This record gives sequence, C-alpha cells and structure tokens, in this order.
Amino acid sequence: MSGFSSLDKMVSRLKQPERLVCGVAAKVANKFNWSCLWTRVVWAALVLMNPAMGLLIYFVLAIVLPKWERDF
Repeated sequence: MSGFSSLDKMVSRLKQPERLVCGVAAKVANKFNWSCLWTRVVWAALVLMNPAMGLLIYFVLAIVLPKWERDF
C-alpha cells in the first residue's frame, strides 16, 4: 500500500503548476492551456529519448520564456 501512496503523491506533485526545476513545463502548459501533468510527462519522455537536445531546449526555454511574458 505504501507504494501507491508515494505514487499518488508524485502524481499530485506533477499536476501542481509550481516549479520543479525551472518551471518551463508549467509555463508552457499555462501559455497553451494544456494539462501541466501531461506537459511534464511529454517533456520527460523527450529528455529520456534525447537527453542532450532535450536539456538544451529546456534551459534555452527557461531563459527565453520569462522575457516573452514581459512583452505582453
């Protein structure tokens, strides 16, 4: 039973639109009105398939997204 409660805690943490690392997935999900959970799942799959490119894009977006929000 303890395995299910820790899994439930992880899923509830992924659903929250707070920052896990840089907040890129939450910002993208908010910008396009997507589910924060599924945005993070797709992002994790991208990083697992191609770690170098996925992390490069992640940190570039972490730098660029706050600047885009200020313009609007």
